[in-house]
Amino acid sequence: MLTVEVLKSADIIPDPYTRAVTYARLGEALVRRRDSLYKEAFLKAFDALKDINDPELLLRATLAIGYHMGKAGIKAYYKVFLRVVEDSAALSPPVRDEILALAVRYLVSLGDLGQAVTLATEISDKKLRQATLFSIVRAGSRLTQDSSLKAAYKLRKIKLALEYITDEPYRSKALIELAKAFVAVGSYERALATIREIESPDWAKIAFKELTFSLNKRGVIDKFIGGLSELANEFSSRFGADFVIELAEAFLLAGKPDIAVRMLHNLEDSLHAISEVALDVLEKNPAIIPDFLEVLSDEDARIVGKLLMDKILENPTKALEEVVKAVARRVRSEAMWVKVARYYTLLGEVETARNIGVVLQDPKLRSIVLADVARSYLKQNRIEEAIDAALEVRDRKFASLLMSEILVRALSVGGT
Repeated sequence: MLTVEVLKSADIIPDPYTRAVTYARLGEALVRRRDSLYKEAFLKAFDALKDINDPELLLRATLAIGYHMGKAGIKAYYKVFLRVVEDSAALSPPVRDEILALAVRYLVSLGDLGQAVTLATEISDKKLRQATLFSIVRAGSRLTQDSSLKAAYKLRKIKLALEYITDEPYRSKALIELAKAFVAVGSYERALATIREIESPDWAKIAFKELTFSLNKRGVIDKFIGGLSELANEFSSRFGADFVIELAEAFLLAGKPDIAVRMLHNLEDSLHAISEVALDVLEKNPAIIPDFLEVLSDEDARIVGKLLMDKILENPTKALEEVVKAVARRVRSEAMWVKVARYYTLLGEVETARNIGVVLQDPKLRSIVLADVARSYLKQNRIEEAIDAALEVRDRKFASLLMSEILVRALSVGGT
């Protein structure tokens, strides 16, 4: 009884478009409930179309009915779409194109990629046609990534749509989506081959990085180092030296610092490129830096380590401690250890800084660190520790000035 009452009540909806769509939605719900009244609901939906006078709105309502029939599993839904395509021929090209694009969106939502491609190719406006075809490729790629069921069908339809996509950036973006779909089904070689077709340097860069990360995430990157390196070299030849830096960084972030460094050493100003990558990775994923430093030559590690420490000291945080420790291990230089000690002083870990300072052999560097330590103790009103640190300063003049500063501060703090 409730179903009958609901169907009767929908008839009082004054707007015919809303009434038609409502009946279609009710029909879908009744199919799911296995209620035979679904037929009456869809018939009433079609009947409501008679009251729509606007031709464009009429076709939009018809598509909505077809869509809900499709969602309900009624195979005749596509006949409704074909009827709309035929009737839309009477509309102006811009309006017809919008109707066709809407039909494609509905078909994509229903998973009917093949018919979606067919309708998309009828769109007269080239930009809208390319964008609509790309939306089919993207949807097919996402469906493939979500589920491997009917993967072959989805891939065929993605490639079919791709055949009609000729303009940038749509073609490059579509190739990336196809590569993602290949990765999803384990066709890694085909993903590599697909990315090789990309003509836009910007999208090639994005595609290479995404593929590298995906292969690394799936634990198969070692099997494709050769292919990735070959592709990187090809892209570098096509797009220039700046491209090498981006690809090397992708290898670095994927945990392949040795390959990254080899690529960067092929550049004319390799040290500048290595430094640029190091600073960029410091922001993106500092955990990568220790392994990166290990594969650098001693001289490169010294220069890069200094750059990293200077950058870290601009805004020292505890999160970067592993990077600081890696620099200290890799660059066994007292000048570098002064920077490391400064890092700990700025963090307030004064004892750690002092431990570094007391082992320094260079009198000047030792004095710099311990003076910094003494002043840090002084700021914390730890007068005795400040005096002890000052006594460790070997430069007599420096130590004298420091002791003077400490004693004056001690009196001002201690009062009478």
